[in-house]
Formats: sequence, C-alpha cells, structure tokens
Amino acid sequence: MRLHLPLMLSSLLLVGCTTSATVSPSQNSSLQTVSPNTSANSEGGAMQRSLDKWLKEDWIPNTTAQGNAPVSASTDTTVVANEKPFTLQSYADKWKVYHENKEKLNEGKPKEASHSETLQNMPVIGK
Repeated sequence: MRLHLPLMLSSLLLVGCTTSATVSPSQNSSLQTVSPNTSANSEGGAMQRSLDKWLKEDWIPNTTAQGNAPVSASTDTTVVANEKPFTLQSYADKWKVYHENKEKLNEGKPKEASHSETLQNMPVIGK
C-alpha cells in the first residue's frame, strides 16, 4: 500500500501535465508581459552601436585627414570605400594613418594608464 500511493500521485501529476494545452512562447501572454519580444536587430546590439560610434567619431575623421577616401559605415556592418574591392594593404595604410593622427592629437596630453598599470595601482585585498 505504501508503494502504491506515491506511484498513484506521480502518475496523476504526470497525466495532469500532459493534458494541458501547450502554448508557444510568442503566444504566451504572461511571458509577453514579463519579457516582451523585441528583436535585437531592431535596436542594434551594444557592440554594434559601440563600433558604429567609434567608426563615426574616431576612425573616419582620423583616416580621412590625410586625403584618403571617405568611408561610410552603416548598421548592417558593411563598409564601402568608393566601391573599390577591399585589400589588406588599404586597411594597413588606413591603420597607419589612424595611429599617426591619433599620436598628433594626443601630443601634450597625459598618457592614459594601461589596464595592467591600473591593476597594479589598486590596493591589495586581504593583506
């Protein structure tokens, strides 16, 4: 008798679960109130927004200062420069110009501490 009672309760529980109608997550109104279905593509991800901001504010101004062709960036991560095919050499040239311009802009400014220097300057916990 002791063995039959848990067996009957577990079977009743399983039968109750299997007879309930299944609802897809998009049709579940309770889930939609807690976590509405908004696609990441509609808002753009944090990394994509950060990349777009860096391209617009830092990379493009510093690479076009030396007469290079302007580069337009869009949110679908395609970068087109005067319809020329992409070559690694053109990227290397732009990278060199970017760093030269970045060094000129940072002349006279205090050097930013690297991550390792920042960590070394932090107090040690537990000593």
